Amino acid sequence: MNTSIMKASIRKELWEFNGMLKWVPITLAGVFIFIPLLTLILNGIDTQAVLAELKGIVAEVEKLTEMQQSDRMSEVFFVSAIALFTPFIAIGFIVQVYYFVTCLFDERRDQSVMFWRSLPVSDEMTIASKLLTGAIVIPVIFLAAATLLMAFILILTIIACGVLSVGFDVSLWGMLAGANIISGIGYIWLTLVPIAIWLLPLYSWLMLASIYANKAPFLWAVLPIVALLVIEAIVVHYLHLSQPFFGHFLVDYFSITPDHLAEVSMEQEKSRSAALLMIISQIDYRTVLVSVGLLFTTYWFRVNKQES
Repeated sequence: MNTSIMKASIRKELWEFNGMLKWVPITLAGVFIFIPLLTLILNGIDTQAVLAELKGIVAEVEKLTEMQQSDRMSEVFFVSAIALFTPFIAIGFIVQVYYFVTCLFDERRDQSVMFWRSLPVSDEMTIASKLLTGAIVIPVIFLAAATLLMAFILILTIIACGVLSVGFDVSLWGMLAGANIISGIGYIWLTLVPIAIWLLPLYSWLMLASIYANKAPFLWAVLPIVALLVIEAIVVHYLHLSQPFFGHFLVDYFSITPDHLAEVSMEQEKSRSAALLMIISQIDYRTVLVSVGLLFTTYWFRVNKQES
């Protein structure tokens, strides 16, 4: 695979979706900064109450240190980081779905596919670049936005810790030292590739709907699944079968339930490791078979579908 062509193809995809991929994460980060700031301006600061609460936090941290449970601070930070990253991951997933549904449809609708096909880029490279952009590059953009927001919050926290330790004799440095900040953020980034592989069948299906549909690609992605589930439910009901195969397949593959988490957590001491392994445990032979079949069908339509 020619890496220079792949890089150029990915840059082309980012250029086409530049506005959405730039302003959506910026706006989301701005909301996280603006709302607390607006609340602070409107309600003001009760200095005495804040200092009392901070001293209580310091006492709790010292107690945990004495009890040799300082790793609890690491877990508290990890949960807080997850809470901050979750909106970015969720909005990023919505953007991914939109990208996959439109990436092959739009270039056929505006006939730009004719121009792109005149360039020395194969159909295989085009499909691969769009898949890589949607599955990896877009999540990286949103994770990077969340990481920068976290870094901004940490800078403010460090400044606040310095002011409190010098002016009010309240030291929160022990809390920051025990948070294992880099490790916590690193575990979140480690989920990037496993999630992309786990959701590869979904991404492949959306790309197939995008290349096949002449109108309303999102409906082509949703309605066949809904129709199949309804028909299967009717057949199972009237033939008195044990359970619907296709419905059970979807629920089993795409569900991450507390039971799955409990099974993995029993083998791990820390929840962050359990969360990562829980996603990895969902990847199996179905991922490969379904994804390969759907991607090959997408490639076949890309090569053989006649443009109007």
